[in-house]
Amino acid sequence: MLINVIATGSAGNLYEIVDNSGNSILIEAGMPRATYMKYKEGMKAPEICIVSHKHSDHYRYFNEYYSMMRAELMPETATTENFKIMGFGVIHGDVPCKAFLIKLLTENRFIFFGTDFELRDGYPHEYSSLFQSLEFYKVDTYLIECNYNDYLYHLADENERVGCDRHLSDNDVVNFIRYAKARNPKIITIHGSNRLSADTYTKKVLSAKIECSKVGVATGAKGGQKNLFVI
Repeated sequence: MLINVIATGSAGNLYEIVDNSGNSILIEAGMPRATYMKYKEGMKAPEICIVSHKHSDHYRYFNEYYSMMRAELMPETATTENFKIMGFGVIHGDVPCKAFLIKLLTENRFIFFGTDFELRDGYPHEYSSLFQSLEFYKVDTYLIECNYNDYLYHLADENERVGCDRHLSDNDVVNFIRYAKARNPKIITIHGSNRLSADTYTKKVLSAKIECSKVGVATGAKGGQKNLFVI
């Protein structure tokens, strides 16, 4: 599996998942088709583009993708020739949003994708069906939001904290992986805040707190260089 993080963060989000046979899907539509064409890795046309919610940094170019391929907003389920997708409702303020469990049929393996959602203290039961599925399918690959570091959050003033509570912190990611009972998880964090996150610190905290984990921090394509993760 290849994870191609084309863009991540408040300026726009676009992710490409490519299986070992070169089949691919896109997640989010926050960057234009031209950006996808510049940085794409799949050898074939994407089989589907799925979008988690309607915030502009995830949805802005949805109609552009819809005009060129199969594209679905917050699907409950979707099946293509080489992928199967299950959507799970997650909490993101008052905006409807979905996380996705994606099966790569040619590899018989799963990846979890989740961004722009909350994990409220003491309420893991809000996502009970999601955690049950993650455990049942033994999901070990997570493309998951880590928007801010709790340490930096507590040092910040009220203005700098605006919006953070609708997103996952580094400790939220730790708790999420634990609730999912993931073993030897491979974690790629996405959607980091420009204000209250630090890539090196994020990687250090997650690696230390999640047993036997491998952690990467995605930044998106920069200066013409692709941001690729081989899993």
